Amino acid sequence: MFDNDYFTERELSCRCCGKNHFSDDTLHRLIRVRKRFNKPMVITSGYRCQAHCARIGSTMTHTTGQAVDVSVSGGRAYELLGIALEEGFTGIGVKQHGPHKGRFLHLDDLGAIPGKRDGPTVWSYPR
Repeated sequence: MFDNDYFTERELSCRCCGKNHFSDDTLHRLIRVRKRFNKPMVITSGYRCQAHCARIGSTMTHTTGQAVDVSVSGGRAYELLGIALEEGFTGIGVKQHGPHKGRFLHLDDLGAIPGKRDGPTVWSYPR
């Protein structure tokens, strides 16, 4: 699954326990985005175990192995967003305020989540 030129198993693993249940399909989609983006993509969060999500007060989208947060800002964020949508990412979270090192795009390919969100969807993170 992680035999590719762009992303390592470690960077897509849970930061607290090291487990990795990242989806093959999502990884292939992410690789297509990276190839088209043609710039490094720093993954700040990939798979998260349920305990990690609970500890940081996060939604459970990362526990599916179908979500990543990519450190990106400004014009590059705009470019990455367009490519991600074209490649089939259906959940887009945007944090583009505050210091540049804390800005990111959340990308997932979960579609609709019954009782939680319609799909596709875009949201912004509060300040």
